[in-house]
Amino acid sequence: MIIENVVAVPVLFIGLLAQEDAGAQEPAGLGLLFQNPLLPIGILFFLFYFIVLAPEKKRKRKEQAMLARISKNDRVVTTGGIHGVVVAAPPESDVVTIRIDDKQNVRIRVNRSAIARLGGSQGADKQESSGTADESTGSDKSTGSDKE
Repeated sequence: MIIENVVAVPVLFIGLLAQEDAGAQEPAGLGLLFQNPLLPIGILFFLFYFIVLAPEKKRKRKEQAMLARISKNDRVVTTGGIHGVVVAAPPESDVVTIRIDDKQNVRIRVNRSAIARLGGSQGADKQESSGTADESTGSDKSTGSDKE
């Protein structure tokens, strides 16, 4: 009798585990979403694409267009921070010649891919001219305070 109970209990327990729960409800909302494991992975892939990959492709396309339209007498800034004017930029070549000093006619050759942006020196010239104007007005104020 004890042996029958010892054997019967595990069999009954396994039978209970194997039965479906009659009162179980179908998952709704987010539970339904996570029933298929490929769906959340697919959603994450599309988010990654639209947040990371698509903007990077757009940026690279703009950069390639900018490098393709480099021509003679364009002001450029290299990735190393060198400001200059393009002297020679053959469209079929990957090398661009840049003049960095007008007085001594110093020229350097850089890879086309090393050019970071166009029109860099114009902004620097404007900042230098506005900086000298600020210094002159600042010195006038200091001389005005000395007179008082």
